[in-house]
Amino acid sequence: MALAFFDLDNTLVAGDTAQAFAEYITASDLPTPDDFLTVNLAYMAEYDAGTLNLEDYMRYTLSPLFILDAEQRATLIHQFIQDVVKTMALPKAFDLLAQHQQNGDELIIISATGSHLVAPIAAYLGVKHSLGVDLEYQDGRITGALVGTPTFREGKVIRAEQWAKDNGHTMDNIYFYSDSHNDLPLLEKAHFPIAVDPDPTLEKIATERGWKVISLR
Repeated sequence: MALAFFDLDNTLVAGDTAQAFAEYITASDLPTPDDFLTVNLAYMAEYDAGTLNLEDYMRYTLSPLFILDAEQRATLIHQFIQDVVKTMALPKAFDLLAQHQQNGDELIIISATGSHLVAPIAAYLGVKHSLGVDLEYQDGRITGALVGTPTFREGKVIRAEQWAKDNGHTMDNIYFYSDSHNDLPLLEKAHFPIAVDPDPTLEKIATERGWKVISLR
């Protein structure tokens, strides 16, 4: 049995779920800053460039959710999955997940998106285990602060290794599927690194190193 780790955004789904959620809440009744989407897109450009300050990004993009209690937040995210994520999910991604499940592998989605989105989206995709950026809560409400090691860049390696240890596995035989050069640390750790519809930087590196390159589009 292998461990099969999957990035989420632009890998298993077409697009970025965090950005799509920002657009979704902007169109909702939740109050958001006038420049909310513009600032979000600027943060996404920094992510693509490898210069993103994750804490600043998360605090800003989570701010409209601060007023919601746990039930309100869960309802909003459920509706977002029904309205938006279903249209982003890729049929070939479901096929890939099913193939690993049939092989008896343990599947884990690991994403730099907040766990408030990653966990329910993983459940929708039929994946039991997920790791996202963990958030601080007070009285059931998101505060904007992060908890523990974020699943971002080198943090994905740390969290993947800890998950494996906590669940009685080793990292001796792992797959990792990703589109982003930000995920190089875990791709380099994987025995089977697979670039999925990769960004230009990752595509170049994957080609130079002879890594498998696939498309789920």
